[in-house]
Amino acid sequence: MTLTLRAEPPDGPASRALWEEYQLLLSERLDAPVADPEHIFASPASFSGPGSAWLVAYDDDGPVACGGLRRIDEHTGEIKRMFVTSRARGRGHARAMLEELERLAAAAGQDRLRLITTDVLGEARALYEACGYATVAAPVEGDRQDYVMEKALPS
Repeated sequence: MTLTLRAEPPDGPASRALWEEYQLLLSERLDAPVADPEHIFASPASFSGPGSAWLVAYDDDGPVACGGLRRIDEHTGEIKRMFVTSRARGRGHARAMLEELERLAAAAGQDRLRLITTDVLGEARALYEACGYATVAAPVEGDRQDYVMEKALPS
């Protein structure tokens, strides 16, 4: 099985289908829909322009993962909306997506990446820690524990 990462519009058909599945997963794990998802997860427009990117991963089963990079400032990017569909988990797709987003950030001159995850996405937090991200803040949002994580990129 070959994984292919493609730059696509974040509001294209594959991206929308993956976004809907991601929101359903979060709603199930949080026992409630996510309030104001574009505020938390960024709007599709956030993934255009210098230092930004949107990728969709495909394998033999079609679109299986997505993830975005948005520019925060001259030196800092942020990973947003990274998700792997349930049928494709455990195959290294998230790690491949993260590595490519990190590569794109470094190529855009960013030397630090940031992301936010939550306690109900323990597998995501474990991946980020294994890939060198460290928790720099742990805000509580209602009943949910979030984690702001950062990683310095090689220059």
